[in-house]
Amino acid sequence: MKHPASYLKVLVPFLLLPGADALAQQIAGRVTDASTSSAVQGATVADSRGEALVTTDADGRFTLPCKGAMTIDISKYGYHSSTIQVSGCDANIDVRLTPGFQSLGAFNIIGTPETDELQKPQSTTTLTTRQLNRGPGITFDDAFNLTPGVRMERRTFGGGQRIIMRGYSNDRDAGNFIGTGYKAYLNGIPITDAEGQTMLDDIDFATVGRVSAIRGPASSLYGGGIGGVLNLYTATPDRTGNTISQNTTAGEDGLLRSDTRFEHASTNASIMVNVGHQKYDSYRVNSESKKDFLTFLGDFRLTDNQRVSAYLGYANSHDDRAGELDSAQFAQKLNTGEAKYIANHARSAVEGFRAGVTHSITARPGVQNTATIYASGNDYEDVSSGGGYGWKTAQNFGIRNVLSTDFTVGERSLHGVTGGEFIKTNRTAQAYPMTNSIMGGIRSDMVTLNSQYNLFTQWDLALPQQFTLTAGASLNFVAYTIQDRLANTANPTHKDGSGNRTLAPVVTPTISLNKVFNQGFSAYASVSQGYQSPTSGDVIIPYTGEPNDDLKPEKATQYEIGTKGVLQNGKLIYQVSLYHLAIPDKLSPQAVFNSSNEVLYSYTVNAGDQSDNGLEVAASYALIQGGEGLFSLVRPFVSYTHADYKYKDFKSDNNNNSATVDYTDKHVVGVAPNVINAGLDVELKSGLYGNLTYHKTDAEPVSYDNLHHSVAFSLLDAKIGYSNTISDHITLDVSAGGQNLTNSLYFTQVFLNHKWDGAVPPNMYLPGPYTAKYYGALKLSYRL
Repeated sequence: MKHPASYLKVLVPFLLLPGADALAQQIAGRVTDASTSSAVQGATVADSRGEALVTTDADGRFTLPCKGAMTIDISKYGYHSSTIQVSGCDANIDVRLTPGFQSLGAFNIIGTPETDELQKPQSTTTLTTRQLNRGPGITFDDAFNLTPGVRMERRTFGGGQRIIMRGYSNDRDAGNFIGTGYKAYLNGIPITDAEGQTMLDDIDFATVGRVSAIRGPASSLYGGGIGGVLNLYTATPDRTGNTISQNTTAGEDGLLRSDTRFEHASTNASIMVNVGHQKYDSYRVNSESKKDFLTFLGDFRLTDNQRVSAYLGYANSHDDRAGELDSAQFAQKLNTGEAKYIANHARSAVEGFRAGVTHSITARPGVQNTATIYASGNDYEDVSSGGGYGWKTAQNFGIRNVLSTDFTVGERSLHGVTGGEFIKTNRTAQAYPMTNSIMGGIRSDMVTLNSQYNLFTQWDLALPQQFTLTAGASLNFVAYTIQDRLANTANPTHKDGSGNRTLAPVVTPTISLNKVFNQGFSAYASVSQGYQSPTSGDVIIPYTGEPNDDLKPEKATQYEIGTKGVLQNGKLIYQVSLYHLAIPDKLSPQAVFNSSNEVLYSYTVNAGDQSDNGLEVAASYALIQGGEGLFSLVRPFVSYTHADYKYKDFKSDNNNNSATVDYTDKHVVGVAPNVINAGLDVELKSGLYGNLTYHKTDAEPVSYDNLHHSVAFSLLDAKIGYSNTISDHITLDVSAGGQNLTNSLYFTQVFLNHKWDGAVPPNMYLPGPYTAKYYGALKLSYRL
């Protein structure tokens, strides 16, 4: 038995230190991305003296020794640092880091923890709130078009919006202006429907806080899609408590955007409700735009390892159409439109909703499953000239499940993503001729039941010397059921377009090798395939109701090498990629013209092969970043895109007669050979900020024979503002800016492959404003 004195030697130090119990306590917390609510791994957490340095784990969690009331700093490259006041040892801290200006940092794959972009053997771009709001922050083409390899077009101010990635889909869907060839998601909910079409008219871009884009095929994570993947995230609260804010943007030509928002954030939940109203009188006749939005976003932490998020969006969108201008009208900067568009009061109107619920659970460290169920629906009214009146209603629903796993194989780590996605689209579409706003008899009435689903897996194996081998594949299925409701006894001569079409399953693999050098930069090489099926509108010609049975799907192969890096303590950021994309059996529209040389309708054919060679470069350098002095940030940036895209064995039609024209070795239409962007972002410690951006696009071929080109143009934009926290409760942000400051002649979209007869130039240009346009914005937030 031990002598009592032995126990005293142990007990006395604790009796003499009454604070020892407090010193043994710890502060717990979690760090998440303020724009995606996902965990931020590797964030540095320290007290104000830089002591007790720790980093967050894969779930964004950390613990620190408690010293009573204290100040802690949380930082990570790619985010603005956050300083938190801790009152006591029982604190449970919820930290929401706001993404900064940097274009490299954390990258999010839906349903998986965020990872460093240097680890991704792909061309990727992340646009944060700051970058998305370099302009008015309403339409986003000014932000997207500063990104290499990405282009956003608009038929009207807020309608007919589509995104073209690496030139893919540039010459498709010229009639309905709905993008194809890429997958798009909003908060993990597919925007792209079961036909592979992406309509953006009902997306409230003003509420988006972050965009992550993969350029090129990413089918081993998302299924079909040749051009790439676009992930949009609604902005979430960036600080705890309850906040009410009002954001108003006003500008020339009747521009008015109003957002009224309520935000709540606590340790276990965040809620955002936004009511948006938008109107624009326009600089052109018959081009007014009106939109109303309602957005709800909720994120709830049920337990330490379970999370549920919910999204609900409603949109009512109306955009008038003036039609296109010919080259002479465009050059003269005329405020006019096509007579038939005006007579028909041409327009597009969309009313719809989108809803989804996501459940994420971490079964054990390194094993996470994320499941999303969703539904959406819309009514779409489309009135043009030759196409007349069109009406569509669609219902979409589906599920996406992703299992993210981490293993150790010997001394090597193995990360895997395995999942599946199912999308079902039920659509009814009717079309009528129209003259002077008077509808004629129905000419097509189609019901389509479309299903698209895929199974995918991708694995990353860590090798010696910081090499990573990535391999994966997806298995893709597409099926259509088409009912032609005009095939009845009242139309005995009508050719029945009904039928079923199930495409053969397609496997699209990927393999890549990535090498990280000193944690500062990486280099990679990859081979990947993408897949794009014909739509139901391709396999059936809506204008005539005839089947288009000879179509084959596209299956493209991309070879890419690249490098990306963050050097000189985050001052220099760069990306360079060089790729070759081969697209056999290219799906392209073949136009049918009326007696007035106007496009009556288009149908899709496999016109031949396409060979795309491209170079994409992006870089920025922080001349000033933090430190002492007047400025907190001075960062110039530049990007460059070179596209050498050519047709191979590509013909005007499949008739192979004397009228068939061979376009082999001609440059691909609708793709500019060179695009240059440059700019400067500035922030002062006083709260002042500003930016200057420059965009230049080469002339692009607009006809398959390359005899006709669009105009080249350049745009100069600028914005200045002031942002500051006036008190503990009030935050103010006021700004003003101008677009097209040099009064450049430019277009928001150009129509392709018109019939050029030399006598009458075709209507092909949708002009941007002819002169500089100015706007101002005021955001006032009150923390309750």
